[in-house]
Amino acid sequence: MTDDEYREFLAFLFEHYVRQRLPRVRRRFHHHMMEEWHYHLDQAVQAAQVLRFIETHCDDVEDIYRTFTLERLGRAVSDTRSSLDFSTRIAEEAGFLDAFEDHTRDILAGLQPHHLPEVDKDVLREMGSVNPDVEIRALVLRAKASGERASQLSRELRVRDQLKQASERLGEAQDQFTPGGKAAAAPVEAPKKSRRWFKGLGQIAQGAAFSIANIALAVGALKFPVSPETQTWGAIASVATGIGTVLSGVGDLRNE
Repeated sequence: MTDDEYREFLAFLFEHYVRQRLPRVRRRFHHHMMEEWHYHLDQAVQAAQVLRFIETHCDDVEDIYRTFTLERLGRAVSDTRSSLDFSTRIAEEAGFLDAFEDHTRDILAGLQPHHLPEVDKDVLREMGSVNPDVEIRALVLRAKASGERASQLSRELRVRDQLKQASERLGEAQDQFTPGGKAAAAPVEAPKKSRRWFKGLGQIAQGAAFSIANIALAVGALKFPVSPETQTWGAIASVATGIGTVLSGVGDLRNE
């Protein structure tokens, strides 16, 4: 498949799976569209900022817990879970999740960094990236690898069910950082999450932010001066990257 053919393929997926669902999504969020989309995008971005700091500056597990309170770590977990749930729900309602599940291999096989809209670099900058071009390349590679594993797993468990399980896993993790939970009741005995676990959490927050931002652009919930392709086939490419990034993070949560 040539690059032009690949873009036409993504455009077809948008028209087939997404276009007809957008009016319904717009109507659903009509009265509080801007507020809710911005709220969940900010949740994902703020969580990603904290988790990026952990990955960059915390040398070991003890350093993480010396630097951040349980309450702040718990908020990062809660914000990540909330933004993941929102991104999964709107990806399903707008048809992006169906497109990804039905064509995972074909979407990811041809995906390249230049297929992602420029606005995705702005999202990365918001999360603290100093070199978004490099990170875009890394995200695409990670999404392609995790998407391949997800495609293999999908014979037993659909991608949407993998995302649901990830949310449930984060819900269980919240207890370790919540006042009255296991970690608060017995902080010495409570198992501490590894750096790899927090890295995976950061990938989930990052992937959720990508999906929310690009679905919002397609729906018209966020106003940026973007090209038509950014709102159509470019949105398919970015949301696929977002879902793949989330699935990569889920792998780190599962295999810490």
